[in-house]
This record gives sequence, structure tokens and C-alpha cells, in this order.
Amino acid sequence: TSKVRPPKYDNRCDRFLDHEEADKLLNELQKHSRQVYEMSLVSLHCGLRADEIFSLTWGAVNLDQELLTMRDPKGIINRAVYMTGDVKAIVGGKQKGMPNDPVFPAGGGIKIKQISNTFAKVVEKLDFNDGVTDRRQKVTFHTLRHTHASWLVMGGVDLYRVQKIMGHATLAMTQ
Repeated sequence: TSKVRPPKYDNRCDRFLDHEEADKLLNELQKHSRQVYEMSLVSLHCGLRADEIFSLTWGAVNLDQELLTMRDPKGIINRAVYMTGDVKAIVGGKQKGMPNDPVFPAGGGIKIKQISNTFAKVVEKLDFNDGVTDRRQKVTFHTLRHTHASWLVMGGVDLYRVQKIMGHATLAMTQ
């Protein structure tokens, strides 16, 4: 059986949030966990993957140029990500650490390994996944990244630019 490949399945995320849903989610997260709220806002505004947020260090933050540098991301190629005003306010309001210190540390200043259960609890409280059985339609932390890309496309940004912003290796991934 070592040579038998498991069947492939459609793993595309189809769900994204509208602006009202995003606002509800962020407002509710802010009531429960400042850090989960901040990481969610960064993902939504910058299109970052959870691990990119967990790996973000102070050496990758340039507040003057309003840039975050994603080093060694999933797509292997480093990329610069523009900060919105809200993201700049969050990052700029934090106690700056050493260049290798995480911007969003876990207890003890170490790198976070996974998003807090607070996110799933808030999504459940807001009934975003109520009655949803298809995992591709469920709201997860990754939905924030997908929402960012979807909003870019709805705003008229061409797919090639979206590919570069999101750090996708291929245009097919962006599509």
C-alpha cells in the first residue's frame, strides 16, 4: 500500500467575509482577547497566513515605510507587505523587542504555535458556521486571508498583483 496514493480532494476555501461580518468578528474578538483580535486584524488587512503572523519578528517591521517583510514564508520567496493604518497602530503601539523577538509572542516571549481557541469560540458565538457542513465553507482563521484576497479582487486589483501580494507560488493558486 505504500505506492497507493490517497485520492485528491478539493481543498479550496470558498468562504470569505463581507465587511459587516468582518466588523462583527473583530469587535467580538476585541472583547475576548486583545492578541487574537490584533492577529486577526493583521491577517485580514495584510492577507498573512497564521504562521507568517506567528513568525513575524521586530527585525521584519519597518514602521517608517509601513512595511512588514515576510521572511522564509510558505512560498519560499521573501515579500514585503504594506501595513494599513490600523495595522501600523497595532504594531507601533507594542513594546518593541529585539530583532529576532516575535511581534506577537506566546507566554515567555516564545513563538506562538497555533491560533487560540478564542477565535473558534467567537466564530461559534456569532453563528458563522451554524448549519455549515462543507469544511470549505466554514469560517476559520485562514478565512481572514482569503477575505483579504477576495476584497482585493472585488476592488479591481488584477490577479497577477493579488498573486504577488498574497505570496502565491502560481497564478493558479490565486485563481
